[in-house]
Amino acid sequence: MGTYKAASVWFFFASLLLGIALPKQGAYAFSEPQGNSLLWKVSGQGIKTSYLYGTFHLVPKDQFALPGKVKQKLMKSQTVVFEVDLDSPKLSRLLSKTMRMNQPLESLMTAQEYSLLANFVEDSLERNMQQFRYIKPGFLGQLLLYPKLLGYNPESYDLALLNMAKKWHKSIYMLETPEEQVALFDQSTLEDQTSQLLNNVKQFDKQRKLMKNMLSLYQQEDLKSLYELIISQEDAQKSNSLLLDERNHKWLAPMVDMMKNSPSFVAVGAAHLAGEEGLIQLLRAQGYKVEPVLN
Repeated sequence: MGTYKAASVWFFFASLLLGIALPKQGAYAFSEPQGNSLLWKVSGQGIKTSYLYGTFHLVPKDQFALPGKVKQKLMKSQTVVFEVDLDSPKLSRLLSKTMRMNQPLESLMTAQEYSLLANFVEDSLERNMQQFRYIKPGFLGQLLLYPKLLGYNPESYDLALLNMAKKWHKSIYMLETPEEQVALFDQSTLEDQTSQLLNNVKQFDKQRKLMKNMLSLYQQEDLKSLYELIISQEDAQKSNSLLLDERNHKWLAPMVDMMKNSPSFVAVGAAHLAGEEGLIQLLRAQGYKVEPVLN
């Protein structure tokens, strides 16, 4: 995976993990039981029977497994829908431009904090901070920490599905433009990004454990528990609204249009499916039947 394509996947991955902050005590439950499945059948008057699948954007290579039922439903669909085109050269160009800043990283933190970061990068990641000094801290955290958490050659469910859709000559539709996707990752201030980066470095071992728990729940197709874990993160409310709820509402109409036109397979981050503002509930509120595909 090339540098900027890798970067685009790391940033895309962040939309599922919301920055991987540490969870608060307790969990936030949602009332509607969802069932242990990541694949959902959508049917009802006015639409062609379609499928909604929750992805985990990046996983360690040895933990990647795409269920046969997912491949089968994608193969039978005419249209395949994704959040954004991860193969887009335009997305890579925009990311490479957006991630840069004019001021050096050390100007955003104390000397002690910068020393802590530089030592972590050198000792734990075996990299030199000099080459990263003009990368925004929000982007830097994903470029440096996620590979360490996931392995340096991770697999992407989204890219795997995109490649299948192309191989099988499906009509492919994207819910967001490269400009919209990049704008998501430049919402928070440099100060907030710096605070998050330093927090992740200080608590890296706990981040690793959280990642392991998320992957385990995903592999069990336990959508409810995975969603509860994600939204229980500290300061998740604002990110939850921006990265999940607002986008779910924006995506609903084009998704339904796709389903009206042809049998469709929609692949988005698993966190977008669950919850009161999740796509499952939003589709049900429109009168469509949404049921888990268990085998």
